[in-house]
Amino acid sequence: MTLVVYKVDFDIILEVWKQQLWPNRKSEIRTMSSMQFLGGTDMSIYEKYTPSFWAVFDNDNIIGVNSGFATGNVRYRSRGIWVNPTYRSKGIAQLLFDQIDIQASKESKELCWSIPRKQALPAYEKAGYVKCSDWFDEGMEFGPNCYVEKILNV
Repeated sequence: MTLVVYKVDFDIILEVWKQQLWPNRKSEIRTMSSMQFLGGTDMSIYEKYTPSFWAVFDNDNIIGVNSGFATGNVRYRSRGIWVNPTYRSKGIAQLLFDQIDIQASKESKELCWSIPRKQALPAYEKAGYVKCSDWFDEGMEFGPNCYVEKILNV
């Protein structure tokens, strides 16, 4: 099976997020999050930056998704990675993380970051992310979470 990452519209990824990644989520799922690396928020990112959405398909079925967007002059966030459980441990998450790195580099960003759940941390570490905070639940619907970062070779 040859796997390819495709750029997709928000509406496509939103359905996967609603049904698979964040079922019964209470807060609105927006194209981006105002959360900032290591804490705080910045509502101006919605005017400053444009998100990208990515998916991997097996025939017509989505088997993995992720998104990314700038959160500052040098930072880029990976947000919303999900891989169908049947397809896990087949390199799909790594393909999606690679696409985020490519997009971040195209936008001249030096650091990628995210806020993975505890059970997702190994996939992030495999992709080169480093845990840089303690675990926390405050402000998160699906925790515990931590901050991770990856320095890019720009």
